[in-house]
Amino acid sequence: MGSDLGYFTMDDDLERGTISVRSDLDHYVLLDTLCEEWSHGRVVYLNDEEDNSDDPYHHATFWAEYGRIQHASRSVEW
Repeated sequence: MGSDLGYFTMDDDLERGTISVRSDLDHYVLLDTLCEEWSHGRVVYLNDEEDNSDDPYHHATFWAEYGRIQHASRSVEW
């Protein structure tokens, strides 16, 4: 996994994805990374044509979904 905290991969044949996170993360970083990778999974087939960002994986729709998931996760006691 290198220096990445986690990643999301999509299996196009089965239309499902896999989230992987490092096993050495503390509780808070693990949850934050899981929320980020879940956001990638939610927007995997979307792209923002008007977003001129150099980063195609963190576009405006991704950040909106990430914010929604983060907000929802804060209402849960882990």
